[in-house]
Amino acid sequence: MPSTEFCIVDLQLGVDTARGGLLRISLDITLPALPCAAISLDAIDIAGTHGDDNTLSVAHNGELHKNRINADGSRKGLGEYIAPKRQFGPFVLRRPQEENAAMNAALDKHEGCNIQGWLEVQRVAGNFHLSVHADHYFAMRSTQEEIQRVVKEQLENHDVQRALQVPTDTTTINMSHVIHRMAFGPQYPGQINPLDAYSRISDVDTGTFKYFIKVVPTEYQGRAGKKVLSNQYSLTEYYSPVQKGEVQLPAIYFLYDLSPIMVSIKDAKASLAHLLVRLCAVIGGVFAITGMCDRWLHWLVTTLQTQQGKYTYAAS
Repeated sequence: MPSTEFCIVDLQLGVDTARGGLLRISLDITLPALPCAAISLDAIDIAGTHGDDNTLSVAHNGELHKNRINADGSRKGLGEYIAPKRQFGPFVLRRPQEENAAMNAALDKHEGCNIQGWLEVQRVAGNFHLSVHADHYFAMRSTQEEIQRVVKEQLENHDVQRALQVPTDTTTINMSHVIHRMAFGPQYPGQINPLDAYSRISDVDTGTFKYFIKVVPTEYQGRAGKKVLSNQYSLTEYYSPVQKGEVQLPAIYFLYDLSPIMVSIKDAKASLAHLLVRLCAVIGGVFAITGMCDRWLHWLVTTLQTQQGKYTYAAS
């Protein structure tokens, strides 16, 4: 049965006095044109703390899952992509060939990737971004073929100096994406997240997407008295297209900063006295409008009768 209770919402502004702590970010993003093997997620703040999708996959500061997506949008196989574990040392200069072969096979099949989960970051300004790292880019078959073609062409033209320059064409990296959910903190009733169900799909060009996010600390108190500490946010978007020949890898940046103002929302059941006052105000307004309409109608009828009397007297 629908609720018939009469509720009021009280909004108050104050200064955020919280010190330190962590900011929880929940995300669910799909990149339909890039496989999971080629995509990396990195997070960094102004304090210098840095993490990626490998170090963030632990319980104390995040839990992220990469799900492989077929070209038709369905989940592939068991779904989740598990990055191979590698030992990095001073003599490891290139990615293993089996990793490169798996990534290129996924590119040939037009696989996509869905990244979902959460991460906790320090309550300071920072950013997290999705991108293709340089080692992934140069391991792509299309990149290697382009380098071989350009180098061969320059050597045939006896242009050794240009042949030694590594050509770049990052326009082949399509950063189209769909943001299913993006939230800062737990959900509360009536919360609106501007980036939920937000998409940027393009088959014509590519570039870097930057979302500048202002996070507003919010305290919500329900009718039961339970408080929820969360955040709202506002959004500004900027897009920078990448042209062929530019030494710039396309990416998706989420740059966030915290507002010093806290919003307090109190959802409470109104008292009977408050309901009676509102009811009296409505009834009084109805009577005022009715009286006003009655006076206007009386004035109009009186004016018409007066004018008609004048015309009748003049005719006689």
